[in-house]
Amino acid sequence: MGVNKNLSGEPLVGTDVPKVKVLSHNDNVLVLRFEGITPAFINSIRRALISEVPTLAIDEVVFYNNDSVLWDEVLAHRLALIPLKMGEETYDALRDCYENQGNDCNVIFSLDEEAVERIKTVYSGHLRFEGIEGSVLSGENFDIEPLSKKIPIVKLGRGQKLKLTAIARMGVGKDHAKWQPVSVAAYKFKPVIRIRRQPDEKTAEKIIKVCPRSVFGFSNGKLVVINENSCTLCRECQDKFPEYVSVSWDNSVAVFKVEGLGILPIQKIFEVAIDVLEKKVKNFVSLIEEKTK
Repeated sequence: MGVNKNLSGEPLVGTDVPKVKVLSHNDNVLVLRFEGITPAFINSIRRALISEVPTLAIDEVVFYNNDSVLWDEVLAHRLALIPLKMGEETYDALRDCYENQGNDCNVIFSLDEEAVERIKTVYSGHLRFEGIEGSVLSGENFDIEPLSKKIPIVKLGRGQKLKLTAIARMGVGKDHAKWQPVSVAAYKFKPVIRIRRQPDEKTAEKIIKVCPRSVFGFSNGKLVVINENSCTLCRECQDKFPEYVSVSWDNSVAVFKVEGLGILPIQKIFEVAIDVLEKKVKNFVSLIEEKTK
């Protein structure tokens, strides 16, 4: 994570360097253990993952024909919440265009469906990618499509039509939830569980049973903590048996879990979030240095 430094770039004396360990990782879920951090540090990462990572979502819809029972604005809202996935190369190009405020960031989809003989369900798979306005990407290998082709949009009755053009743009979650790249970004500080004094066997059994996460056990005639990391800090044990058990936490150690929507690999999302934070810090430092000259 690097060494903590002051505005002059000198290491801060007496500060711990944050440590990170990967507990589990796949394409969609990442679980990390942070040590030597502050609540502000870990929360800034959480907020960046939710609100600062640019993603692609439908932002404008032009309706040519809508005979369905849903109003145009309701359909537009449903379309906006359909996750759009793409390859990392395509994403990097669109992100660069977005951050440089270019005009070539409009991704065009079309939809033209009709229920002829029977009721028809229109799905996200009926959206057809038409290309990108401008020249943000070279070539024709654009890999942009709905995350799932089975997301229902609307049902059309016999004889009803739906024809539209949808324009997708890059944006961030702090402007609208449709641009959030993750469904979960949460952390839990390390539980610190202390047994104040040993209960009798009958009371120990009650303490073991009252814990919903099986944190406690009974060994050699004593109440012991057998699964501290499973504690959710609900404090049910402390509330019921305060004379025997105390529950607190160490806010310098946290387990962080982030789960993506599937539009990008979770590692990519995390890298972009850290990159955004780093740029914000550098801009802040530059502004302070400029004002203090």
